[in-house]
Parts: sequence; structure tokens; C-alpha cells
Amino acid sequence: MFATPLQAEGSFVLVGTFVLLLLAGSTGYWVYLDGVNRGIDRAPWWGLGVLCLLLLGVVPGLVALGVYLSRR
Repeated sequence: MFATPLQAEGSFVLVGTFVLLLLAGSTGYWVYLDGVNRGIDRAPWWGLGVLCLLLLGVVPGLVALGVYLSRR
């Protein structure tokens, strides 16, 4: 007689994790492509660094992105 929910209990965490990975990955990829287009020789390292720091936390990731934007 009871209606079952359409979503599981942990789906919010799963969707949040997916969104975090998508945003961090796309930002790291954008930094990489921007660095390659500008001729920066360490573009893969900048992209990877921004990606990893965004996965560690929003504040370190934004600081790394700000440093990249100021250095380019």
C-alpha cells in the first residue's frame, strides 16, 4: 500500500559527485585548451593542477584558476 520513492537514498550524493567531476573536468580541460592556444609550454600541467585542486576543494581550485588567469 505504501508508494516507493522513485529515487534511492544515495542518489543525491551520486548526482552531486557527477556534477563536481563534470565541472572540475571541464574547467581543467578549458585551462588546457586555453594554454595550448596561447602557446604555453606547460598547458597540460596547468590543466591537471586546476582539475586536481578543484577536486580537493572549491577554494584551492579557484585560487589555482585565478593564478592561471593572472599568469597567462
